[in-house]
Formats: sequence, C-alpha cells, structure tokens
Amino acid sequence: MRNNYGIFFRFIRFLVRVVYPRYHIDTSKVESGPTVYISHHQNLFGPFITLLWFPAKLRTWILHVFLDRQTCYRQYAHYTFSERFGWNKYLAQLIAFPVARFITLLLTSGQGIPVYRSSRKIMHTFQDTLTALENGEQVIIFPDIDYTDTSAAIKSMYEGFLNVEKFYYKKHGIHINFVPLYASKGKRIIVAGQAIRFREGIGFKTERKYVYDQIHKGLNQLAAECGDAQAA
Repeated sequence: MRNNYGIFFRFIRFLVRVVYPRYHIDTSKVESGPTVYISHHQNLFGPFITLLWFPAKLRTWILHVFLDRQTCYRQYAHYTFSERFGWNKYLAQLIAFPVARFITLLLTSGQGIPVYRSSRKIMHTFQDTLTALENGEQVIIFPDIDYTDTSAAIKSMYEGFLNVEKFYYKKHGIHINFVPLYASKGKRIIVAGQAIRFREGIGFKTERKYVYDQIHKGLNQLAAECGDAQAA
C-alpha cells in the first residue's frame, strides 16, 4: 500500500501551501473503520481546499476524462474553454494542450479513482474503491449534480456512490462510515461530521434513501454551524 501521494502531487501541493492561507482541520468526530468522506464540490473549491490541507491521503473520485490526457484535452478544448468560457476555438485548443497535460499528471499523481458514469466500467470504480478501503485508505467523493454551484448549501447529489456500501458489506460484513466533510471559506476550516451508516435489518433500497438524506442534511448542517448557510 502506498501511504502517500506521488511526488508530483506533493511538490505542487507544497508550492501552493506556501502562498495559500492555511485551513484548520477538525476530524474529532471521525470514528475508526472504513471511511468514505462525502463533500460539497462548490465549483472546485471543495476538492481544492480539502486535497490541499487535509493531513491524510485521500483517494478522490474523479471523472475519468481528467485522468487520461487525450480525453482531458477534448474536455477542455471542446467544452470547458470553448462552450463554458466562450473562448475562440483555436485559443481553446492551444491552451487545452498544456492544461490537460498538467491536470492528468497532477490527478494521476494524486491517485484519483476514475469514475465512469453511465458505463459498465463503473464496476472498476467500485472495485478500486473497495481495494483502497481494504488497504486502510480513506476515500472522498464530491457527488454534486451541479458541481458549478458555489453556494454553501449543497443541493441535489448523485446517489450511485452508495452502492459502495452494498459491495463492501457483502464482502466483509462491515458497514462503511459515510462522513460529511465541509470546507468553510468564512471560517477557514475543514470539518467532519458524525459518521452515517446503513442500519442492520433494513433493505438496501429503503436504507439508501435514508442514508442519502442524512448525508445531505449533515453537509448543510456543517455549513450552518460554520455560519455559511442555513441548515436545510
């Protein structure tokens, strides 16, 4: 098991830490056991701050296009820079080349777990996640449907990540700790909430809705406690 990130990721993180304000970490409520953090994306703010300052290695779920140089290039050239930012297509293609090279190298060095949406390959995502948990690593997922939303309160989330519980419990008979994790701009703190677990004796489909709601509530409660948003 590799207990740290790759050299390139650690080097870039070191450079950014020199100039970026430090965030306090509060994981006092985190319990032992297999842990999957669930956090609010906030248009990259969440992943950026959490991976910058969290003291332990986190295996992050990342859309697979950003872990392959060619698909990453197409994403930036033909969507992010051209459609989303409205750049001239030639400028978008020019800038996309070095950006894609940097991003894929960084995220690969950061040992991201590729996520394959609407594909049979999603089973690779679950298998990689199970392997990470079995190796004692912690996983983090940013499941916002609207990842560009910058508000403190999280809105609708993808819920497919909860299937990790089904596979892990079937293999090990142990429930996963799903832990809400919130990065506060105002307080400059990354704070973890109480672990949320599937309860015994309740069908997966029924319990899945309960756990989803508890995670959603937990994230917004953390935002409210930090003074960033009203609890929803």
